[in-house]
Amino acid sequence: MKVTSVLSLIAAATLVSAGTFHPTELRPDVEIVPGAFIIEYNDGVDHTRANNFLNSRKGLDFKVRGQYNQFNGASIQVKSGHTGDDLAKIPGVKRVWPVERYQLPKQNLSKEDPSSPQLTSSHKMTGVDYVQKTFKYTGKGIKVGVIDSGVDYTHPALGGCFGKGCRVRYGWDFVGDNFDKTGVAVQDSDPRDTCNGHGTHVAGIIGADARKVDAPQPFVGVAPEVTFGAYRIFSCAGSGSSDIIMQSMELAFNQGMDIINMSLGSGSAYRSTPIAVLADRLTERGLTVVASAGNDGADGVWSNWGKAFNLNANATLVPVLEKDGSLSDGCLADSYAGQNVAGKVVLVLGDTTRCLSGGRGAAAKTAGAAGILVQSVPLGLNNLGGNPDFPMAAIESAAGIELVAAHKKNPASAFTWPAAKKNFRIEGGGAPSAFSSWGFDGDLHIKPDIAGPGGNILSTYPVNMGAYAVESGTSMSSPYVAGAHALLFNAHKKVLRGQDARQILMNTAVPGRFASHKELAPVAKQGAGLINVKNAINVQTLFSPDKIELLDSVHFAGKSVEVRIKNVGKRSTVYTLSHEAAESAVSYRNGNSFPLTEPIIENDKATVKFSQNKVTVRAGQTIKVKVQFKEPSTGKAEEFPFYSGYIVATPQGKNAVPVRIPYAGLKGSVAKVPISDTKFGVPLHMVNNKKTGKLATIPKGYKIDWTTETPVVFSRLGSHTPEYSIRLFEAASGKQVGYVGTQYGVIATEFGRTKNIDSKTGKPAYRTFSWINGQVYADKNSTVATTVPAGEYKVVVASQHKLSKGQYPADFEVFEVAQVQL
Repeated sequence: MKVTSVLSLIAAATLVSAGTFHPTELRPDVEIVPGAFIIEYNDGVDHTRANNFLNSRKGLDFKVRGQYNQFNGASIQVKSGHTGDDLAKIPGVKRVWPVERYQLPKQNLSKEDPSSPQLTSSHKMTGVDYVQKTFKYTGKGIKVGVIDSGVDYTHPALGGCFGKGCRVRYGWDFVGDNFDKTGVAVQDSDPRDTCNGHGTHVAGIIGADARKVDAPQPFVGVAPEVTFGAYRIFSCAGSGSSDIIMQSMELAFNQGMDIINMSLGSGSAYRSTPIAVLADRLTERGLTVVASAGNDGADGVWSNWGKAFNLNANATLVPVLEKDGSLSDGCLADSYAGQNVAGKVVLVLGDTTRCLSGGRGAAAKTAGAAGILVQSVPLGLNNLGGNPDFPMAAIESAAGIELVAAHKKNPASAFTWPAAKKNFRIEGGGAPSAFSSWGFDGDLHIKPDIAGPGGNILSTYPVNMGAYAVESGTSMSSPYVAGAHALLFNAHKKVLRGQDARQILMNTAVPGRFASHKELAPVAKQGAGLINVKNAINVQTLFSPDKIELLDSVHFAGKSVEVRIKNVGKRSTVYTLSHEAAESAVSYRNGNSFPLTEPIIENDKATVKFSQNKVTVRAGQTIKVKVQFKEPSTGKAEEFPFYSGYIVATPQGKNAVPVRIPYAGLKGSVAKVPISDTKFGVPLHMVNNKKTGKLATIPKGYKIDWTTETPVVFSRLGSHTPEYSIRLFEAASGKQVGYVGTQYGVIATEFGRTKNIDSKTGKPAYRTFSWINGQVYADKNSTVATTVPAGEYKVVVASQHKLSKGQYPADFEVFEVAQVQL
């Protein structure tokens, strides 16, 4: 009895401290579901007890949207106007997040002929074809959950049926067809994909078998005998929500999935989102969770297709050249001065330094051109937005160089368009795709972990939508990696823990290069490299840790790391240790406050020394070797270059599989990396007229009329921050009096970087925080807003530097944005 009493007292004591509200990361493309929140309860608080706490909150009117068990919490819909910050103050609540509406990535359907043989070449690149043919591994006995838009289980290449005895045996529809229009989930037991296609394409990559059915060409997925769970979380228009995703993850776990794939195309700066928290919990319980890192490669670090080209076959093509004879980027009207381009197709360079496709198209159209070809360059323009009624298309770099050379050799020559369809080798095949997002995360952890084929992937599609399609994106690479896990489990004759499987696959991946580059591409772009299942199954070595994170120069301090080589083979082996440097990436040059959308690739290389260059490891033995890193001597610390590479242990013997550990670091102090995009003019404080909706700047000493005006803070973050806050200080004394009360309550939490361009408006992205009726909270954990005495106050936006202790103001980027009368 005494023990029980003590435990009860401890549990009660934990309820005194307030929880934390985490507003959605500072990304304008994320839509919040009004009044909907995900709540995590304190340890030891069950659902019944939590509901009692919620019901005891005066005036709180809510209904439960969903409950979770592996993640101790629930999602609720609040009807009474209470904010997430209000909920975080309720006893028993640990953390609160707004429910986010998720949208599937735009589907990049290719016009590539589905019968083209190169579309099935990915299995050769990754060793999957060898494993399937040599070992007959097919993923049989492994359950893979596809959390997506559903799966068309009537497709003959996916088994043709649903339920017991079928390939697609498990599943649930969490949304219904019209969730995007109503916001109301209509659930049922039928997870069939009939109106979207994304989930069916993903499932086919994992495990289609189209060898004996009517298909453009015989092909199989990575693991063509896995058993599927289909969890439909996206409606016909591709809408879903974060709390529904979590419900599907728990059901997949409860239905016995060994692997779940989430091709959601989004990344997060920090690991504290509710989906990430649940994923970690499920991974700890043995589930393998595979997710795509996003298609935001065009946004640069910390985070496509042109239109159909329709022209007369005899249209003339002419390169637009600068005075020095180089190919012009075509951004300005002056680019065409003195050149006759009327009625012709112009060829320009795809650099993004001065403009994107819209600017090029407008300049070419004004000059009288009939259309435009944009020569791609390494890490250059990869997304042609185009202009209405003006044909635009991309041309590969090597082809563009050849066209310019031919033109200079004979300027009178005319280039014609082939009338018949032809197949060409895709430049850059096997290299990291331009659309793949760049790392790091908010704590300088290496992301992504590993790469998979994602460009021009042939797979299944809903039968009523054509049955087969070719698509590109990290949505396609994620299921490829999920399928690879299934084959690895077959080889080991058991389901490996997620972390163990990840180590094997990362150890045996093969790093790639950008097209036409001699050095390896940065780890921040490809992680450990391209997955190779043949290597993973044949490897006789474990090399740990699976990645080495050197952080920045301040935390580097002559870094010495211990690596371990474990021989899991049957005989002693001699290993040779070596270093493979990768290219570096510079995203800050000439004092820019927002990272370059296309990082500048350089060759700033670390120096690596080993305590032993050769070691002999007996069967079953583990040997430790010290690796000494020295930061690159080149590269400017004030430009914060990402440098990286691979530590390699090569075993002696024919056909022995070398193993690698990726490493990465940042030269310079990450605490000096700009957070707010000051060159854009933010953070900025303005006042909004409630009647007219017009915004005006706030002069010093301005007296706010709360009856007619709402002050608004504009923010645009170029990199992550562990804490973004809006604070209020007495103007005379400088004493902090509290935190500004916004539409989200207190703002004092981590935020990720802002995308460069708002996908809805096509303009630079930013986010706004409204100061609601002069509300001020005394501290981060205040339960109620207070009213400060009349007087003059300063409004300050503060962003904590990465990897800092969070001491204010020393560890913050601080901007006074207004001085006002209250």
